[in-house]
Amino acid sequence: MAHTLAVLRLVGFIWILVPGLCIKKDVGTCENVTNPDIYLSFTKSLQTLINCTEQVIKKLKPADHSDLYRLLQTAADNVRSIHGKACQSVNPKNCSLPIVPVNGGLLCLTMNKTRYCKPMCNKGFDFQFLRRSRLYERCGEATRYIWTTQYIAGNRLAVCSESSRAVSGYPSQYFPTRCQDVLYDHSLETDMISTFRKEMKQKVDRKIDSGTTCLLCGD
Repeated sequence: MAHTLAVLRLVGFIWILVPGLCIKKDVGTCENVTNPDIYLSFTKSLQTLINCTEQVIKKLKPADHSDLYRLLQTAADNVRSIHGKACQSVNPKNCSLPIVPVNGGLLCLTMNKTRYCKPMCNKGFDFQFLRRSRLYERCGEATRYIWTTQYIAGNRLAVCSESSRAVSGYPSQYFPTRCQDVLYDHSLETDMISTFRKEMKQKVDRKIDSGTTCLLCGD
């Protein structure tokens, strides 16, 4: 269901990104995409389209479905890839990218050349092990560029298991709904990042490198 909703939202993206754009191979340019007026029109039209998704989908010809879904999936994969690369291009370079928990996510930032990641679980899930004394895991020179973890070796920092109670971690280690929903809400994402930065400043009184904080969501 979540996958279908994501796909339907992207239908609007492909159709109204540039007014009058048709869904064909090798059409359109990148120049108009960043035009502020076009983007504002796009977001307003997208909201209208989301409200009328069922009616719009019914008007599609069956023959168009395969090509449309291919374009939408490619767009989604590209966005995910770009976001993932941004989270990888941070110091220290010697640290591997940690495994993002399924049914959860990771908030990561860099302080004093050490990478800190805060495991988080979606609503309805909890950590397998108690984390009340482990707000974060870290990787840097002091750890020989190996992630600290409650699991044996590797870069798995946490596992989120289905649970009716969220008691194993800090209150701030749980998403109000799902990690993916936070990515859809920039204000909420900013608030969570701000909370993590404040927590880290209290625990590790060092400078946070600018532009190194990012949120990664599991499947």
